[in-house]
Amino acid sequence: MTSITATTATTAATPTPTSGALQGSKDEFLRLFMAQLEHQDPLNPAQGADMVAQLAQFSSVEQATETNQHLADLTAQQASVANASLSSLVGRTCNAGAADFQLDRGGAVPALQLTSTTAMNGASVVITDDSGKEIRRLAIPTGTSSAQVAWDGNTAAGIPAPRGNYHITIDPGTTSGSITSQWHGRIDAVELSNGSTQLRMGSVLLAPSAIQTIGLSSPTP
Repeated sequence: MTSITATTATTAATPTPTSGALQGSKDEFLRLFMAQLEHQDPLNPAQGADMVAQLAQFSSVEQATETNQHLADLTAQQASVANASLSSLVGRTCNAGAADFQLDRGGAVPALQLTSTTAMNGASVVITDDSGKEIRRLAIPTGTSSAQVAWDGNTAAGIPAPRGNYHITIDPGTTSGSITSQWHGRIDAVELSNGSTQLRMGSVLLAPSAIQTIGLSSPTP
């Protein structure tokens, strides 16, 4: 009867892992490995080569677990550094792409800066809620290629729009050129909540990737 610690494993060919190899955690692997040792057939014990292959697989699982933990720690460290760098935006006047945003009612709504390649004619800013329903339409001054439009945060019915996600699109009217829209205002804070990072510009919360230009620091109102 062959011993399970037989040294013949050192000369045996390295077995090819089967398609049913364990993909779980190292603790699961170790429990199954010990159960196999405890319940093996004494008349037909595991071969040395099989034991070595399973131990090698356990080592691979353990190393993969440690690698995943190191990657998670590195990701958390990089996120911390990125958030710290965003704090330098607080107090600066910035322009940010006006598309998807979150309304939080934490202050005044910043101005919308509209720029066109030609004079705008009959154009308007359209604000829709998360379901795509239009809640407000703001006319853009005609005859100019650059203008600012103010939104008071109210719906067309004159009541404050609730907190939530909104979207801005531009109805060009009869404008022949391309119109772009940007938020223009002061970054008041970096909001860290629910695993996400957002920049507060008045009552509007924006993704850091929305920032397009960064100006000088402005005094606190």
